[in-house]
Amino acid sequence: MISSPISKIIYSRKERIKNVEFLLMLAYFLLEIIGYLFVKSSVINSSLEGIENQQFMWIILGNIFFILLIFIPERFIKKYIPLLFYITVLFLFLVLFFPPISGARRWIRIGPVGFQPSEIFKPVFILYLSYILSQKDSKKFYFASLMIILAALLIYKEPDFSSTIIILLTWFVLVFVSGNFEKVWQYSMGLGLIAAPFIFFNLQEYQRGRIIGFLFPQEYSLSYYYNTAQAIRAVGSGGLLGQGYMSGYMNLTQSVPESHTDFIFSVIGEELGFLGVCIVLLLYSTIIWRLYEGYKRSENLFWELFYVGTAFMIFFHVFQNIGMNLGILPVTGIPLPLISNGGTSFVSFSILLGIATKGLMTEKNITR
Repeated sequence: MISSPISKIIYSRKERIKNVEFLLMLAYFLLEIIGYLFVKSSVINSSLEGIENQQFMWIILGNIFFILLIFIPERFIKKYIPLLFYITVLFLFLVLFFPPISGARRWIRIGPVGFQPSEIFKPVFILYLSYILSQKDSKKFYFASLMIILAALLIYKEPDFSSTIIILLTWFVLVFVSGNFEKVWQYSMGLGLIAAPFIFFNLQEYQRGRIIGFLFPQEYSLSYYYNTAQAIRAVGSGGLLGQGYMSGYMNLTQSVPESHTDFIFSVIGEELGFLGVCIVLLLYSTIIWRLYEGYKRSENLFWELFYVGTAFMIFFHVFQNIGMNLGILPVTGIPLPLISNGGTSFVSFSILLGIATKGLMTEKNITR
């Protein structure tokens, strides 16, 4: 048997090549292609026409992260997880001192380049909490939880209520799945239920309006519920096969506000119809299924928790975004992963899926 260091590295790489995670990678690349095409379609004949070129640059950057992270050693990732976490928390603090854009302080802009720290925080937070929980150290867990609550409060202050909820729900899911700190997640669930009414009445007016519009759609069809009502009409007009790419009437007439971001699903539904929507859902389901397979086969608690956190993050985004487009959930600013226009969001999901792909391709983490 060959035992030199170089041969071990070569052997390890051969093992990884034998276990290429083809399905997840295929779903990832197909979703980004769909995203680019429908960002382009959603802004046709509008003042935003050409914004797809900027999104294309973010797609390239996301692909670079996705591919590089597959080959970065696990020990290197774990070594720098805490540092990355604290840096992102610092960014969440600094963003509050930047000028507001559309009434919110969510972006840090350096010259022509801007990014959202709250989006970058999502993959780093899942990595960090998975790492802490896998160590089963109570002191580290409580300190990490306090830091995560601090980060959630900073995100809420931007204001970005939807991302705050996602962070707290993901924390709850990971603590629950870890099988430890049972009283913590039980008390936190009770506290959340008690705090819900107080949180509602402390929301900003437009945030409360979205919930009220959802509950009373007919009364607020021309105000709080308008975007959702238009999105429902667009999706319904697509029928079985759709009206054709770049041929949707409601899209071409800019009848659905924010159709390149929050309501891009309505463009897909109108132009590709029920069949196209099913293809998109199949691609998301493939990603979640592969993450579930990784969770089932893993012998490493860190990877188990990371798969669960990533799967939940993607599922929640998809469920919430499509739900608000169909009128079964209130409107939020949650993007459709890898499809909605938004560079930082795309890079964030690319980081998550790049690391997840690495885990699925590393034999020592998976029982065959």
